[in-house]
Order: sequence, then structure tokens, then C-alpha cells
Amino acid sequence: MNKYKKWYEQIVQRAKDRVLNGYYERHHILPRSLGGLDISENIVCLTAREHFICHWLLIKLTSGQDRYKMINALRMMRAKNPNQQRYETNITSRVYESLKEEYATLQSKIRRGKGNGFYGKTHTEEARHAISEKNTGNKLTKEQIEKVRMAKKGVKRDPFNPEWLEKIAESNRGENNGMYGKNHSVDAKSKMRDKALGRKQSEETIRKKADAVRGSKREKKLCPHCDQMIAVNTYTRWHGDNCKQNHR
Repeated sequence: MNKYKKWYEQIVQRAKDRVLNGYYERHHILPRSLGGLDISENIVCLTAREHFICHWLLIKLTSGQDRYKMINALRMMRAKNPNQQRYETNITSRVYESLKEEYATLQSKIRRGKGNGFYGKTHTEEARHAISEKNTGNKLTKEQIEKVRMAKKGVKRDPFNPEWLEKIAESNRGENNGMYGKNHSVDAKSKMRDKALGRKQSEETIRKKADAVRGSKREKKLCPHCDQMIAVNTYTRWHGDNCKQNHR
């Protein structure tokens, strides 16, 4: 018998031999997610602290998918519940990180492929229409927008994989592009113009853009008409076929 099982059985046996006064939590000796029955012989009354420790020990006593279930059970015990006096212990950062990483890895394996509840299924046209109707006109509140903004603030995204970028570009080329063969109507162009007219960027946005390009060298291109090396971002507008030297 390893030490974790010994400690677990000691807590359970002590609980069987006493009567708790005041607050207690019911604990399934063999958890229901592992096949335990919801009967009195499989239930003991524990303090909040004992209940927490027992679920921690159950993680040590299980492996594979059973361990995933026990990690999830302990994770749920850390959630706030107004009806239960959860044990407010301080899990060390190392233990917390280890449990979260293992839980995420196991969850990814279990929910992948046939383990996904929607594997091999598609929404019916009726379901798609219902989802569309439910979401039409939905807008985030100012509080939700601020919450999303704060969650992303200071987070630096990893650079995109060039291969992935090429696949995205390829998927939107030619007939795959939503605007392929189409043109904006005069009315649409007028609306876009009116919306953009007078728009000014904030000083913070201007500063961020300046900081992003400061020190970088723009790619240049030789204009065959005026024989000058021109930055590519202005080449098309003022040089090439539009070069003044070309029209003399």
C-alpha cells in the first residue's frame, strides 16, 4: 500500500467512527465518476479541509482518464459556491501549474476525434437558422468590451507561421474570395466614404504605429521612368505607370 492510499483510508475510517457537529460535506469514498454508488455505505461526512485533501489524494491514486476525472473534480472544488464552505487553502504555483497543464493535455486527448460530442455531425438548416436568429443584433455591452480589452492588454501573440499564412492567403484567392467578380455599388462606396471622412486616429494609436516602424527600413523599388529608388508603399501611386516622367 502506498502512502497516498494509506492516508486516504485513514481519513475515511476516522470519518466513519465519528459524528460531525456543524458544517460538513458528503464525500463518495469511491467517486461516482469512477463507478461508485450513491449509497450510504459509500458516503462519509468530512470537513471542508478533509474533503479537499481526499480529492487531492485521489489524483495521486489514479491514472489515465480516471486521473483526468479526479483533476477535474479538484478543479471544481476550487470554484466559488455560495452553498458550500470550500476549503480556502493556498495551492503552490508549481502544483497549480502542473495540474492545469495535465488537465488541459488530457482534456485535449479525450475531446479529440470520436471523443468530441459533435464528431461526424452537422447542424441542420433549421438549427443553423435558429442560431443565426438568436445572434442577429447581439452586441457586447461596454463592460464586456472593456473586459475583453483588458484580457488582451499586454499580451503578445506569437508570430504567425509563414506556411499557415500562405494557406490562409491561398484560401482567399480567386473564386474563394467573397468579393471575387463583384464591385461595391455607388451607394456602398458613398457610405464607406462618409464613415471614414473626418476620422482621426488617437495620439496613442499614432504613437504605437510610429514605434512599430521606427528603425525599420522600408523595401524600395526602382522606377524605370525617373530612375529613383522608391518605397514600395508609395510606388504604385506616384511611380511606375503613374510616374510624371512617363507622361512627358
